[in-house]
Amino acid sequence: MDAQRPEEPRAPEGRGARLRQPDLGLLGRRTREAVLTYVGVVTVLAALIIYFSASQSKFFTYENFLNILDTNAVLLVLSVGLTFTLLVGGFDLSIGGVLALSGVVLAKLLQNDVPTGVAMVIVLVGACLIAGVAVNGFTIAKLGVNFFVVTLGVLAISRGAALAITNGASQGLYEERFLRDVGSYRLGGDISMPVVIGLFVLALSILVLRYTGYGRMIYAVGGNAEAARLAGINVTLVRLSAYAISALMAGLAGILEAGRLAAAAPDTDMGIELTAAAAVLLGGTSFVGGQGTMFGTFLGVVFLGVLQNGLIISSISIYYQGVISGAVLIASVTIDRLRRVRAGAA
Repeated sequence: MDAQRPEEPRAPEGRGARLRQPDLGLLGRRTREAVLTYVGVVTVLAALIIYFSASQSKFFTYENFLNILDTNAVLLVLSVGLTFTLLVGGFDLSIGGVLALSGVVLAKLLQNDVPTGVAMVIVLVGACLIAGVAVNGFTIAKLGVNFFVVTLGVLAISRGAALAITNGASQGLYEERFLRDVGSYRLGGDISMPVVIGLFVLALSILVLRYTGYGRMIYAVGGNAEAARLAGINVTLVRLSAYAISALMAGLAGILEAGRLAAAAPDTDMGIELTAAAAVLLGGTSFVGGQGTMFGTFLGVVFLGVLQNGLIISSISIYYQGVISGAVLIASVTIDRLRRVRAGAA
């Protein structure tokens, strides 16, 4: 504290205190921590790009990088939502099921002549209020039930409900022009709408976490819930809101996926919740909460996108891709643990 560092001049109390010079030592530590957080994933990402570019002639092309963005836009939206829950010290396994159920419900609404825009709003509000607030948020944040148990149960319920509604059959949406535009229209002939929406959601989330009081409360609750409570923060409400955001993003992802595929199915994106978790953890978000950034999540999504794309171009079996993705998830959790141990020893 300043009282233990007499060699540094202190600004006078009162209005003059606002003119105090920034703590360069603190700034340096934060910069060093940020570099250490991202240097690993950036280094390996660069190595992957170099390797695949050298071994596969079709990899390092403008069209292929657009394809990487297209195929991972939905994952980015899901990962942004999941980051909120991890930052408050929680987790959300239900996002894959909510995604699939959202697409199925959207298809059924459209088949019953509900206007496309209205159907989308219903799906988004329903996902947020039912899955996010009433079930996940209330049960976990208010009642204190283990988040793994609750969100795993919601995952099973959502997938099961989607199967029951459709009898396991895919629902075609090719006739829904507006929905297809949302999922596949390209601005300027290059950037697809899901990519634009995903980047907008990412940018908005960065602004919220960095420059709003709500963002500071998210980090405070995840870092030390009891200290946050003593500081006057409504811990229950903040945690509940994080699960609501996660469910909202899952609903949005379901709409984008339905538009991109021009179909909705109960088995859409099986296992994507684990892929999103790997992306978020690879980006430096702590599994125990309070540490992480949306930019790191973006880097994690790009890393997994490049890895998957390179494996496909290299003609690696889809079954081995699952093995590699699982190994990456384990490695990301291990890296997070080692990072926290190192930080505690510093």
